[in-house]
Amino acid sequence: MSINQELLNKNSAAKGVRISYVLISPARNEEKNIERTIESMVKQSQLPLRWVIVNDGSTDSTADIVKKYLPLYKWMELVEMPSRRDRSFAAKVNSFNEGYKRIKHLEYEVIGNLDADLSFENDYLEFLMEQFVLDPSLGVAGTIFKEDGGYSTDKDSFEGDTHVPG
Repeated sequence: MSINQELLNKNSAAKGVRISYVLISPARNEEKNIERTIESMVKQSQLPLRWVIVNDGSTDSTADIVKKYLPLYKWMELVEMPSRRDRSFAAKVNSFNEGYKRIKHLEYEVIGNLDADLSFENDYLEFLMEQFVLDPSLGVAGTIFKEDGGYSTDKDSFEGDTHVPG
């Protein structure tokens, strides 16, 4: 068997395997983007066990937008953090940790930190989960991303396609 045939067989086998995952999304003042992210999530071909969106003290309508979806999607949850003035990486970590408290009792194989300002194809998360099936030694998975306006990590980032953004 050639290497390509082995890879083909491995990819075909991964298509049918589903691994469980959970997501946490710290969100601060994302009213312009969060609905697009939610719409991308609810259309996924492989849904998470739980998606915890942590409203990190937003002063806009981020939480109200998320709340519209909660009755429709029981696998979504909103956690509200107190308002604060500073914006820092530490605050994002604290928000992630609050979200983690809500999912740590669940049985899952992959945990993800999903930014609240993204949109993606309907099979995006299924594709990422397949990467973990194909290579169980993976610790992180992601893809090249492109922004409105033309920026693309594959050509505009010094790391290129060997770096997982975020």
